[in-house]
Amino acid sequence: MRRLPFFLAVLLFACPVAADEHESQWEALRAARQRVGWTAEGLTPAPQIAETFTAPMGYRVERYLWKAQKPAGAFALAVLRDLSDDDHYLSGPVDLMKFATTVLKGLEAPTPRALEQSDIRVATGNGPVLTRRFELGLRQCLVLGFYAEPQGKQDGPVAAKEEPLAEGSLRLDGVYCATAGQPLTPQQVLAYAAGMKLRPAKN
Repeated sequence: MRRLPFFLAVLLFACPVAADEHESQWEALRAARQRVGWTAEGLTPAPQIAETFTAPMGYRVERYLWKAQKPAGAFALAVLRDLSDDDHYLSGPVDLMKFATTVLKGLEAPTPRALEQSDIRVATGNGPVLTRRFELGLRQCLVLGFYAEPQGKQDGPVAAKEEPLAEGSLRLDGVYCATAGQPLTPQQVLAYAAGMKLRPAKN
């Protein structure tokens, strides 16, 4: 396994997920092949949008959108970046607020405003997850991210810093926004961070 070159890593994390000039390259995922699920207040059990994109360089991206049925309801977006079939892996920290700004821009949303000075690490059944709360107009939101398949956890070499949040071949990030006017408590942040799950891919 080889560390993904910096310029390619930047390309991966800058990959547009809400608005893309090459929309025809995205393909709908059948329910049986959807890998990301998210259990959180107000979200429907199945995503309204689940799509995948395979880039010329070989990596895959999946994007998901959940939205409530009422106008002021909660919604969530998730992006999975997959290099597990290649001999590279993603490395380095991800700017969660930059991720949130990028994915929400395609929804013509207000500019996110961070409510916390830095990312907060929480322990979940998925392993450690980094989270950060922010405001989006009248909504309180949560952005989170983790390496779903960190280096050293499977049969690859141990990460340089032996930190499962530092690198891996699968990266999962998401944004959850509560109903307008409803605060996000620390207990909800922990529950929603644990509620974003990844299941094995099905051929």
